[in-house]
Amino acid sequence: MAKRTAGKTKGGTVVRRQGRRVMPALRRTAKRARVAAQKAQLTVGEVIAAAFDTAGGEMSGVLELVTSPQMTRALGRRIVVVG
Repeated sequence: MAKRTAGKTKGGTVVRRQGRRVMPALRRTAKRARVAAQKAQLTVGEVIAAAFDTAGGEMSGVLELVTSPQMTRALGRRIVVVG
C-alpha cells in the first residue's frame, strides 16, 4: 500500500512512496524456529516421546502439548493428530 508524502509535489501531482510490509509474527518466528530445528534434526517420534515424558504418560496431556501453538512455533511445523 503506497503512502502519500505530505507537501512534496512533482509537477502538480503528489509523490507516492512504497513502504515495506512486515512479515506476520508467526511466520517470522516459525522461520527462525525451522532453522533451529533443522540443526537439531528431531524426529516426530522423539517429539512425541518427549511429550509423553513431560505429560507423565497421560494421553490427553500429550495431545495438548503436541498440538499446542507453542509447539508449532518451536518446531516451525504444525502437528495434527487424526483419529
